[in-house]
Amino acid sequence: MRRIFVSILYTAVLMSAAGCAKESKVGPNDANKRFLEAWMQVNHPDVQPAGLGVYTLEESEGSGVQIKEGGFAIVDFITTDLEGNITSYTDKQTAKQLGKYDTTYYYGPKVWTTTKGTLQAGVADALIGMKAGGRKKVVIPSWLMTYKSYDSAEDYLNPPKKKKDEETSATGYDNTVYDITVRDYVSDIYAWEIEKIGDYLSANPSMNMSITDSLQYGFYYKQITIPKDTTSFPKDTTIYINYTGKLLNGLVFDTTVERVAKDNGIYSSSKSYAPVSVSWGENYTDIEMSGSSIIGGFGLTLWQMRAFERGIGIFYSPLGYSYSGSGSSIPGYAPLIFEIEIVKKPE
Repeated sequence: MRRIFVSILYTAVLMSAAGCAKESKVGPNDANKRFLEAWMQVNHPDVQPAGLGVYTLEESEGSGVQIKEGGFAIVDFITTDLEGNITSYTDKQTAKQLGKYDTTYYYGPKVWTTTKGTLQAGVADALIGMKAGGRKKVVIPSWLMTYKSYDSAEDYLNPPKKKKDEETSATGYDNTVYDITVRDYVSDIYAWEIEKIGDYLSANPSMNMSITDSLQYGFYYKQITIPKDTTSFPKDTTIYINYTGKLLNGLVFDTTVERVAKDNGIYSSSKSYAPVSVSWGENYTDIEMSGSSIIGGFGLTLWQMRAFERGIGIFYSPLGYSYSGSGSSIPGYAPLIFEIEIVKKPE
């Protein structure tokens, strides 16, 4: 019934606008604005837009550090369309409720950079000013779902023309409901990663390591088995390894060991589980695996190792996949753990 009423109301405002068409020029997002206003009038009549035009439906203030422009917010979120259909989320429970849970996926907080232009304008407008521990549910208009930056709310609604005859158009995005919970906010994301590595080491006392045991900033190595020979590998030597990669939360995202793959729900019948070849170089940055380059932290871990040694390398994201992450298993700004064992050449 509500949807029918919104449709009727929307039609009414369009007809009204048509009657005034000769008096004022219609902007590219004006129709979207009238529709959203009609929807809000039916569903949330007491809520008015603020800032750039974001509607706040629910809000609970946190007690932690306040989010500012130019830092890093660690957030959980769920997004829906105006009809309540979930379109994206960060938590495992939602995935299970939707029947979309996948053991190969990372579920958990994401890092949002709050530097201008790196978040959609409406999301940044809602987020900046929140405090860690806080939650906010907002409706973000379609014209604010853009990464472009303008000087005013009116410019977002009707973007200024860049050239004299250039036509402006709507963003092409939908109105979106964001339910955001801020877990943390930091100005130095790499220091935050190091802190998380320290928390991991503290939670795993059997490793007998602490945050002070780094071999270089952001990199840690633990020898598990003593090598049979402590001589360094000459350049162009080919060795063979088994390895397993995982996140600090324990999610295994890659392995050469079939049993490990099956135990962690990432087994694929199309993959061959066997030791892989590694070509040594003059430096850890020159090491290649199966003819391809490797991430820095993986190379540094190998660089510590000798014949038939087994060890664990832990490193922050600049030595891994940085801000972009990799696929659905490794989020941006994620420290990684690799357990590597140098083995005999497969027969």
